Formats: sequence, C-alpha cells, structure tokens
Amino acid sequence: MRLKFLHTADWQLGKRFGSFPGEEAAVLRNHRLQAIDRLAETAIETGCSAVLVAGDVFDAETVPETLTSRVMAQLKAYRQLDWHLLPGNHDPARIGGVWSTASAGGLPENVHLHLEPQPAEIAPGVVLLPAPLASKRTETDPTAWWDGVETGQAMRIGFAHGSVQGFGSNGDANVPIDPARVKSARLAYLALGDWHGTMRISDRVWYSGTPEPDGFRDNDPGNALVVSIDGTAPPEVSPVRTAHFTWLRRAQKVDDAGSLDGLEAEVAALAGAAGRCLLNLEPSGSVSLAELARIEARLAALQPRLFHLSTDLSALTAFADAADLSALSSPALAEIAQRLKEKSLGGGGDAAVAGRALRRLFAYARQAEAGVKA
Repeated sequence: MRLKFLHTADWQLGKRFGSFPGEEAAVLRNHRLQAIDRLAETAIETGCSAVLVAGDVFDAETVPETLTSRVMAQLKAYRQLDWHLLPGNHDPARIGGVWSTASAGGLPENVHLHLEPQPAEIAPGVVLLPAPLASKRTETDPTAWWDGVETGQAMRIGFAHGSVQGFGSNGDANVPIDPARVKSARLAYLALGDWHGTMRISDRVWYSGTPEPDGFRDNDPGNALVVSIDGTAPPEVSPVRTAHFTWLRRAQKVDDAGSLDGLEAEVAALAGAAGRCLLNLEPSGSVSLAELARIEARLAALQPRLFHLSTDLSALTAFADAADLSALSSPALAEIAQRLKEKSLGGGGDAAVAGRALRRLFAYARQAEAGVKA
C-alpha cells in the first residue's frame, strides 16, 4: 500500500497577537489564514492526496462564525484534497464550542472532522486512528485505545495532539503521549501536533510544527511535512518551508553603538525579506548615556526596515560620565543629573529608579536641544 499526505498542525487561526500594535496584529492573523493556501499548493505540487491537521486548527474554543465559515470555504476550494481535522487543546471538541459552530451548516465533502476516537478509512487499505481532545488538559494518554483496536491488514496512521515529553519548565505535559505507541499500536506513522516546531521523535513519529511562526522560539517553526509511505518500510518525511514571516531573537553584547554593526549587516543581507522579519533584540552591557543615545538612534533607523522590532533594554546599563554631565547646557539640569547619578550608584530598588530617571532626563534634554536647533 502506498500513501502520500501532508502533515501539518497548530494553525491556531484567530490568534490575537495582543502584544503587537493593532495593524501588525491584523497582518499576522491574516497570514495565518493565507498559510492554508500555501499548504494546499504544497500538497498539490508534491502529489499528496490528503492533508492531516494534527490539532489546534483554531486558537480558542470560541471564535467568530465568520472565521469558521471562511476557513471551510478555503478548504472546500481545494476539492482534490481531503482535509482531516483534529480537535486539540486550544480547540477541544466540546458541545457549543468552535467545532459545533464550524459544522453547524454542514461540512464540505472534502473536509473530515474527527470528533470521536474511532478508526476512519481515509484511503483503500489505510486507516486513520484519531485521538481528539475534549479538554485542554488530560492526565491520561488519549492514544491508549489504539493498541486494542483491530483494523485487519490495513496500514495504520496515528493522529494526535500532545506531548511525548514535557515541554514546560517543570517537565509536565498537558496531554501526555507515549512515544512507544507507534510500536504498540503497530503504526506506519504517528502525526503529532502541539510542539510548534518541526521535530523528529523517531523515523515514524514527527511533529510538523506550525506552518506560520507565532513567537520568538528557536525550534524550527514554519514548515509542513510531506510524508510518503510505501508498504512496511519507514516513511519518507520531507519538511517543506511554508512560512511567510521570520521571527528572530538576538541576544547582543553591547559596548558601544558599533556593536550593532553585525546586526545591521544581518538585516541588510535579508534584503527584501527584511520586511517579513520580526526581530526581538536583547542587548546587554554597560554604556554611557551619550553612547546609549547613539544606540537608540541606530535602532530607530533599523526599525522601518523590519516588519517589527522589539527591544528589551532591561539588561543594558547606562551610566552618566563626566562628558554626559558637562553636555547638559542647563546648570540646574546638571545638578539634578549629578544627584540622580549618585543615587543610581547606591544599589537597591531606589538605585534602579534613579537610573531610569537619569536616562529619562537625558532623553528629554536631547529632545529639547534638538528642538532648539530645529
């Protein structure tokens, strides 16, 4: 028996992206929808007959009906593909939830929603074993029933959403899945969702990851998997890039403004793709206030070249040296700055407040000076 399909997961359609400005958040949400078209095109171009979406199709249990209707219309448009959808921990199969809304008017003929843990023949001689979730968390392995179910000589494909290991800081998993299930349940392949990056657990067990990245995590997101199975041999699994946006996190040791040369060169090398890049910069070190001003100016010039730039300056310490103090044109401001400087060197919470106040004072002074020159 032969089968070729596309494995994807964690679309999380409707994700709010609340930490981003409204216009940027709207663009990010829209490109998650556009990812459906990229997935369909990839499946068709590579000769896949089906697309398996291993959970978290939607970001929440309740989403606007306009969203579910649009998604079903997108899937229906690709009639040559069978879409198999699995409820995950973000969109569990609950009465009155997102799947009730999505199926209320009837599903397109090429869309198959697996709400019950029961075998489903998806091609001649090929059985899908789904493990739909009915809650956000479970202490039991939802794939355990696969071991005892009989399917004759059919090729068996597992379809689940959960963790084969704990991905949280405490090592716990919201939905635990036994990685040995592929052997005990006699699976040709186990398609997993939940981990947002592409990950090979074994030659027959894979996480596809999300097709469109949604955070600053270095876990290889933005892919789908083309899976080819021929008989009893291990499947051929080929990651295919589907992302529109690139999310980068950079920790940068900073001594002066020149320390940003490498980062600016990296952005320049992206050329036109820089406009599809989200960059989270975490500079650290200690610089003078005058040097901090030059650093901030260079970052301000870099920001328009990117889709989004966020900068966490909490690990970057700024100090006032003699040149900074003498640069203040007002003796009164210089005296205040000197007091804040002394306070900032005292340690403790007050020192941190004084340090922030000193930086703000110099920022206002620079703005006032720039206004006078203008």
